[in-house]
Amino acid sequence: MAHHLELEKSAYEDFQALYSAGHFSGQRLGQAFYNHFKLHRLADQQPLKGLYEADGHSAIKIIERVCVFG
Repeated sequence: MAHHLELEKSAYEDFQALYSAGHFSGQRLGQAFYNHFKLHRLADQQPLKGLYEADGHSAIKIIERVCVFG
């Protein structure tokens, strides 16, 4: 994939802690990730295809595919 989303590892870990603590109640994992990092602002949405709808392991696979953690 030519395009990757660069995120600080600590920001992703903070998101995971918030999600685990229930701060995104009613949201799928992919939906919460998409909203938390305001991914709607990205011009190229193609790499994110399916993320918003994904949950659990499926969401994690997409996140790992599109993100580079620094």
